[in-house]
Amino acid sequence: MRGERPLEGRLADGDPEAPGEMVARHHAELCRYARTLLADSSAAEDAVQTAFERAFVALGKYPEERIENLSLRPWLYRITLNVVRNVWRDGRREAPVAETPEPDERSRAVASSASGADREAWIDALEALRRLPERQQVAVTLRYIEDLPYAEISERTGWPENTCKTLVRRGIDRLGGLSEEPDGEGGN
Repeated sequence: MRGERPLEGRLADGDPEAPGEMVARHHAELCRYARTLLADSSAAEDAVQTAFERAFVALGKYPEERIENLSLRPWLYRITLNVVRNVWRDGRREAPVAETPEPDERSRAVASSASGADREAWIDALEALRRLPERQQVAVTLRYIEDLPYAEISERTGWPENTCKTLVRRGIDRLGGLSEEPDGEGGN
């Protein structure tokens, strides 16, 4: 059944296996994304759970044609980002440094093989990243932690590709300023 029709079409048709497949396909990457932005594994899990709940509610209200025409992956990323924004707005953004997670397997390998100074630099970089303006933080996270090309960042966020490039460049510039100025008023 999986190869017969795209997932969006199966969701629109009410295929009972389609919602589970949607979660299985996208859960891990959305958790990694939310964990990077929130720096808290349990908050990230909660955010992704909420994002899927919102997605299912929306799918229940959308007409069939709209569901079939969805770009499912970017849509789920936007919902997750909106949930993360709500977490930030509610003031639950702060996480103790000791709970700062490594975003993925690559980062875990770097952190575990790093000396104490390198690990501290990694944690400092994540702390500085969280001090960027929201759009810059999202763009830099997707580009350098998720290692996505600009076209995919654009697809996931809905921002034009040139905007993504500008946000990444400004974010990197600002990170340089943040590392030089502990109170964080450097850069654009």
